[in-house]
Formats: sequence, structure tokens, C-alpha cells
Amino acid sequence: MAKFTRQKKRILFVDDHEDTLQLVALTLAEFRLVYARDLKEGLQQARLGYFDLYILDNWLPDGSGIGLCRAIREFDPHTPILFYSACGYPHDLQAAYSAGAQAYLVKPVKSGELTRAVARLTSIPPETAIEARRAESAAIREELAIRQTENVERIETAKMKYLHARMKAIRHRAEMAFLAAGGTRGAFAREWLPLFLEEVCGYYTSDAASGN
Repeated sequence: MAKFTRQKKRILFVDDHEDTLQLVALTLAEFRLVYARDLKEGLQQARLGYFDLYILDNWLPDGSGIGLCRAIREFDPHTPILFYSACGYPHDLQAAYSAGAQAYLVKPVKSGELTRAVARLTSIPPETAIEARRAESAAIREELAIRQTENVERIETAKMKYLHARMKAIRHRAEMAFLAAGGTRGAFAREWLPLFLEEVCGYYTSDAASGN
């Protein structure tokens, strides 16, 4: 039986201070941290990866954490965002929450405060997890049903194209034989469809009568 290794939860941490990076790496050793040192790199990593939490500094070399928070919320409206910054003025916190953040820690923080905040933001209540699984399963079933319908439609379309090509080939062969026998194109055009239907219907009628 296959065994699946439980993967660590992933956090994107955007901060340009090396000492802060090292401290957070030690504090959050149970998580898989991906680092970015400015707004541009942070946004690129956020777009490319799938994360359980974003931790942002509000002062970045090429912009603000508020701007990065807004940019992330344009394509990821649900993943929690935690600000971990020395910018601690009331308007900084208000701007962060308005941009879509769930929590704001002002450096320096007390021992364990960052760990507790991260644990709270990355913990999913059991009822929420069950509901998410149900929604995921429903979405998968719906997508499979759509694809099955599309496959049936493709098969029917392919059949129609094949029958059209076969009919065209039969018509061309019949026309060549008709003209070679001295008939005219006008006469062939008038007689083709009734004759074709008679031959086809007669073929299937006799085929059914014979039990084939």
C-alpha cells in the first residue's frame, strides 16, 4: 500500500533584512519557508507558488507591503496574510487590514507571539476542512461530467465528419460513372439524391431483413 508523506505547510516570507530572515527561519522551522527580498520578487513567487500563508514586511526596497498585499489579493483572495513589520502606526495597521490582511505584528514581538499568530492563521477548523473537501469533490465531479459531455460531442462531431466525407466520396464516384455512361451533370444533380436514398434505404432494409 502506498504511503504518503505529509508535506510541510508553505509560507512566503517577504523581507529584506537578513537577521529577520534567520530569526523567522528558526522560529518557524516546522514550516517550509520561501523567501523574497522585495515587492517584485515577492509578487512573482506568490503568483508561481501555492502557499498557506504570506508574511510581509511593510517596508520593502521597491515598494510597500500594502501594495504587495493588494496585488496578491487580486489573484488570491483567501490565503491569510500576516504583516510582520516595524511600521506600527495606526494608519499602517488600518491600511494593511483594508488591503486584505488578517493580522499585523509590530516588531519586535514577544517570544512565541509570531508562532501563535502563524499557527492560528494556518489552522483550518475541522468543519471548514470537511466542507472544503466536499466542495473540491463536487468541483471534480462537475468537471468530469463536463469533459464526458465534451467527449461525446467530439465523437458525434467526428462521426458526422466521417459520414459527410464518405457521402462525398460516394457521390463523386457515382457522378464519374454517370458521366462516363453518357449522362449529363444536370441529370445527375436531379437524380442523385433520390437514387442515393433509395439505394441506402434499400440496402439497410434488406440488411435488416436478412438479420445481419
